[in-house]
Amino acid sequence: MSAADSDHSTGVSEATPVPVPRARWHPRRLLRGRVRPVVAAAVAGVLLGVAGTAWGTGTGPFGDDRKCWGALDDGDLKDFFHDPDRVTAAETPLQHRRVEGRSGLCRLTGHNVGATVNVHQLDEHYDGLGRWGEEYLSSRLVPMGGGLLGMASDTRAWLAVPDGCLGRPDTFEAPTVVDIDGGYTVQSSEVDKKDRAALTHMAVKVMNRLLDEYGCGGTVLDPADHLPAADEGRNGDRPGAVCRIKGLAFPAQHKDGEQANGGKKAKDSGNDEDTTAESVRVTPDGGPVRTCERGHLSSTNLRVTTVSDSRLTALFGLFLYQYDTRLKSSRGRGSLSDREGIFQAHCQTGDVTFVAHSYRSSGAQVRALFPRYVEAEAARIGCGAFRVTTDTSDEEY
Repeated sequence: MSAADSDHSTGVSEATPVPVPRARWHPRRLLRGRVRPVVAAAVAGVLLGVAGTAWGTGTGPFGDDRKCWGALDDGDLKDFFHDPDRVTAAETPLQHRRVEGRSGLCRLTGHNVGATVNVHQLDEHYDGLGRWGEEYLSSRLVPMGGGLLGMASDTRAWLAVPDGCLGRPDTFEAPTVVDIDGGYTVQSSEVDKKDRAALTHMAVKVMNRLLDEYGCGGTVLDPADHLPAADEGRNGDRPGAVCRIKGLAFPAQHKDGEQANGGKKAKDSGNDEDTTAESVRVTPDGGPVRTCERGHLSSTNLRVTTVSDSRLTALFGLFLYQYDTRLKSSRGRGSLSDREGIFQAHCQTGDVTFVAHSYRSSGAQVRALFPRYVEAEAARIGCGAFRVTTDTSDEEY
């Protein structure tokens, strides 16, 4: 499964318009036709069954077995569940809460496999430094591409509502997303492309159902067959290129005794090959984030992430100054500890957030590396050259 998937851009085709005009949103490349109108109240009534019930089960709003708000039929489930006619669903209604935004939850249970589909806004309950960021911004996921804000792997997938439907989120508001938790633990460094495609397809189908609910015209095209190859993490770093970033290196010696660049040079080899036992997995370029994880399949030692899509800025804004050492530069601010770091830079294309976390129980790996990482990554992505230093002023943030 290490061969790369073919990389094709998704096309757009137009369907015959319905008689009543409907709002269109960002149609080029993302959308196709106009979504048929659905009465939201009827859908909610079928899902709930009895008014006031928190969870509903049974058939979908069209009298068949479609699940998760009428979005998924057996054909949509078969590649992940293998036995879709045995899959049951428990759902909460899609609804809008004044504080928490639009939300809904659908739990799918099959024979020895399950998945949870969650519609929610990325707010303080789903921050980038917590569980959501750990699972849905990991290096195992690849970008969906095609102008979509979303990522997928064989265990997780997420997709944001396109900007034109609900409006582009501002600096203090993250987008509403559909995410799917595949519900199992990774057993291999290889990403199962069939499961990844299945989760991507399911996320798109739920998103298109959601757009019906919101009254948005058009449909999101399914990118499942055009996802890039995932990094299998079998190749380590070259010296002077931590996380494959040219010019980024660890200090000569870490306090915990780790050698420069995380490994040792091969003895008597006559070259500079890095023979560290650590694997290095990096998100393919071109997505909303680039995450690098160094370590092993079941044990990550170091994780660094560059969040280059400004629509995800709100996931990190509340945490810029939570660590003991403040960081500053001419382009941004952040904070740092021995094991964590966060920095937000103002770039030409919007705010970019850099995050680091060390999973080692001792040592100062992040404190030694993180400022250099921010500088090197900013230069790599075209944010410009600037220097990150420790802020010793008494200024309140």
